[in-house]
Amino acid sequence: MMNWVSALQAMTLPAEVLAAVSLFCLPLRRRGSAALWPVWFILCVALFWGGFSLLAPWLGLRIAMVLTYSLCSYLCGLLYAQLCCKITVFEAMYCASSAYLTQHLAYCLFTLMVPSSAGRLNFLPGGLYFLVYGLTYLASYRLFARRLPTHGRYDLRVTHSIGMTAGALLVALVFSAFAQQLQPENEFFYRVSLLYAVAFCVYALWAQLSQQKRLTLRHDLDMQQQLWTRQRAQYETAMQNADVINQKCHDLKHQIAALKLISDETQRDSSIRSLERSVMIYDAIMESGNKILDAVLTEKSLLCEAKGIELTCMADGSCLDSIDAMDLYTMVGNILDNAIESAAKLPDLEQRTISFMTFSRAGLIFLQVENYYQGELQFDGDLPRTSKPNTDYHGFGLKSIQNIAEKYGGFLTVQAENQIFLLRVTLPETGNT
Repeated sequence: MMNWVSALQAMTLPAEVLAAVSLFCLPLRRRGSAALWPVWFILCVALFWGGFSLLAPWLGLRIAMVLTYSLCSYLCGLLYAQLCCKITVFEAMYCASSAYLTQHLAYCLFTLMVPSSAGRLNFLPGGLYFLVYGLTYLASYRLFARRLPTHGRYDLRVTHSIGMTAGALLVALVFSAFAQQLQPENEFFYRVSLLYAVAFCVYALWAQLSQQKRLTLRHDLDMQQQLWTRQRAQYETAMQNADVINQKCHDLKHQIAALKLISDETQRDSSIRSLERSVMIYDAIMESGNKILDAVLTEKSLLCEAKGIELTCMADGSCLDSIDAMDLYTMVGNILDNAIESAAKLPDLEQRTISFMTFSRAGLIFLQVENYYQGELQFDGDLPRTSKPNTDYHGFGLKSIQNIAEKYGGFLTVQAENQIFLLRVTLPETGNT
């Protein structure tokens, strides 16, 4: 039976990994209260102890024992990240791998500073242990952990996550396990391997930061491309709106001239009603209580008028004041653009209707649009797949809406049933979390 000192030493690695994971979880979106983190910490340590205790009797070689011990510690870190944060499994792998690199960096630095005869938990190196680990973890947090996420999420590809995990496990786990075999016979080569591990851990973490900067730059370029495309569409819309207004003014001029010549009251009343319908376009100016929302709704209502689409709005814009102007303009613009594009394809003029609503209820903000559509929708995950041939720039609208919703702690849902398409964005009323 293992005594309490041995048991405490066995808990050192998983505790260090979980502590490092906690640092990388701080900038991420939390799953529930942070007060539960100590509970998840203790739970993961207990699961490690139970799992490793079951596997240990079946492991014969010392290197197999070390590899299993390290891998179980990593898996506990992955589980801990999932329990603490609202992230995907691949993001949790990325988080746990970065945290494991930080822990391994601190371990190598501490081991290089302590004589091989001194245990990690002995009294004399105890102060140095907390100093080295504390400074390493603090530096890793300031340089890497808080700078890697974007709006509480990791912006990465699945291949990048798997590559990062494979590299971290290969070097930090496998190489370290083999290097420890050198320690009893060749202390010099063991310490050289520690220096190599230090260099690798720093390089790997720095590479993640550089990769994140490249992804951010690429995202900015995509956004610029989207804005340029949107500005061109706005110009075309403005020209269409101008044509609609010019046509209405032209009709008004002739109708007023004809009205002067009409003596029959019945015919005069009919002409007056026609004039009223002609000036209905000026009712397109919306007043929702939010200037940005008013601008978008006015622009899109004029576009609907030009395309023969009936747009009905019930909008309380005052609940959207906490949303950034560019985010609100982009989100609502994309919502209505998709609906207008779908409605304009319908051969039945009576189905060319769009219903847009925004309101707050029970601490939540809802933006909702309903419209008819034709054909069959193909879904890619939770979002409909674009039917346009160029998928590089089309299909970006729904992803943009989803990204903005998640940025403010909300989510996007879409439903398609009985040829009716329903899109709803749900946001917390407090705004950005």
